[in-house]
Amino acid sequence: MKKIYALILMAVATPAIAHGPTPQKTDQSALIGAAPDVVWKLLSEPCAIKDWHPDVVGCESITPLKRTLVLKNGSKINEEIDEILPSEMSISYRLGDIDIKALPVSSLTGRLKVTADGTSSKVVWVARYYRADTTNEPPKGLDDESALNAVNAYVKAALVGLEKPMPKK
Repeated sequence: MKKIYALILMAVATPAIAHGPTPQKTDQSALIGAAPDVVWKLLSEPCAIKDWHPDVVGCESITPLKRTLVLKNGSKINEEIDEILPSEMSISYRLGDIDIKALPVSSLTGRLKVTADGTSSKVVWVARYYRADTTNEPPKGLDDESALNAVNAYVKAALVGLEKPMPKK
């Protein structure tokens, strides 16, 4: 009987010891001095990102729902659009094949949304992701902190790029 209790205790306690990565989240926004339709056009045109994101130096739109971004360091980000809602000015996307030199994540889903704020626009960018190394003891550079710092920096740079003066329509 003691052996049975010991086996039950081990079976219950073992999952508590084994844990994987915790999901990370980036949630940032910026007020853009342009009308929502102007900002929406920049976000919804597949390769316009290379014109306003300071880290993106190239873009290839494979299909209307897939694009490959080339970053300054030569690494690539493959994005797949899951949903475009023009009436809500919202885009949901995920990363395809991930180059961890671009972003040290194993998976990432994101959403960009534009809303009116007076004569300006508010852009909200939310991303959820897991670190690149999903083992229990990831090496430096592939850990939660590295993923969080890299995604936060990428999103912040994008929002700063959008804040540059834009023509009003």
